[in-house]
Amino acid sequence: MAMESLRRLAQSLRPGKAKALTPWRTPVTLDRGALGGACLALDGHGHGAALWESGGRLWTMPIGPHSAPGIVRLPLGEGTEPRMLLNPEGRGLALWQTVAGEERQVLGRILGGAEGASQTLYRTQGLIHHLQAAVDRRGNTLVVWLLEADGRFEVMAQSFDTRGQVWEQAPTTLGFPTAGMVEPRLAANHREHAMVLWEAEGDGQEGLVASHYWPSDRIWSDRPVPVVSHATRHHQVAMDDLGNALALWVHAPRGQRSHLEASYYDGQRCEWGAPEALSSAQTFSHPRLVMRGDGMAVAAWCQAEGHGASRLITKDFARGRWEEGVECLELGQAPVREFGLDLGPEGKAALIAVQHGAEGDWVTARLRQGSWGEAFTLAPASSQPCALPQVRLCPQGASAIWVQGTGRDGKLMLVETW
Repeated sequence: MAMESLRRLAQSLRPGKAKALTPWRTPVTLDRGALGGACLALDGHGHGAALWESGGRLWTMPIGPHSAPGIVRLPLGEGTEPRMLLNPEGRGLALWQTVAGEERQVLGRILGGAEGASQTLYRTQGLIHHLQAAVDRRGNTLVVWLLEADGRFEVMAQSFDTRGQVWEQAPTTLGFPTAGMVEPRLAANHREHAMVLWEAEGDGQEGLVASHYWPSDRIWSDRPVPVVSHATRHHQVAMDDLGNALALWVHAPRGQRSHLEASYYDGQRCEWGAPEALSSAQTFSHPRLVMRGDGMAVAAWCQAEGHGASRLITKDFARGRWEEGVECLELGQAPVREFGLDLGPEGKAALIAVQHGAEGDWVTARLRQGSWGEAFTLAPASSQPCALPQVRLCPQGASAIWVQGTGRDGKLMLVETW
């Protein structure tokens, strides 16, 4: 009898018999109701916050892996379209928009060392699109947006300097794109090098152009420089700590197959390389690009042929070049509505995806350390639509959010690793 008990104990301890444990906690609900935009940020110590809109007001709550979410949500004031970011040292910025009469305003609040009251950065009677920001290791901040006013478009940027604890008195206009579908994208590093890319059309110009920021003089380049000279869409850009950068975009010639292309910017030579085709398909969607300070990067996208299943693909970049081959994350026949991607220390990566099937939307997450793990279901299939999946990594783990449901039935969900 004793020998039989020992045999059973030994079998239970074998790796193949051990019960698989998920690194993800049970999702919790941060808020309910008519939810708008939502975002989250983590610093290098596993501390962070979620920021979201509910009924025209902004709320925030402390979060972080290996810790229980905050019990009480904190009001931040009226606003929409929230954005938030933190650097590893815990300094950062919260951004949002407000409407006062016919005037729209961009407001910001410095987080961390210079934390204080919210400040109005910009006022306009036009429309503000694609509001975004970046922060360096000292807490210096760049804010970029697209202004639409009187039928004219301007790519604008404004900075915050920690040395004087002040914002620029007025934003700088980087360019005057002619098309309303322009999406300026900001990339920056912890040394405050930065660039903004946007699509150029008209005036004999087509493709991507870039405006570069010189931190030593705190000025932008006097004119945009070309990145690629053919039509692009859905472009992404990211930068490492040496000032090198990657750009990723979809090139879809009329009546032809689409191509996912990329270009590498050499920070020492101040040159963009020739476009490199990463993949070819009938359709591409949701390209994403994330890059670490040491130059390692991951691109992810969905591609499909005709009415076939959409495949979620990832590809790595390291040592100044793209690695051979791609990795297909098996998703079955259900198309991906949206996904979020992040890259952490030591090559760790995280991905959260919303898929849609016959029974509704469901949310899955994957973690990568060396190779991608199996997908773990965070929210089972439901008739309630899911949106805005986002994930952030830090040395202590990962945090992810998404919105489930619409209107008064909306729920902001949070899940974190143990």
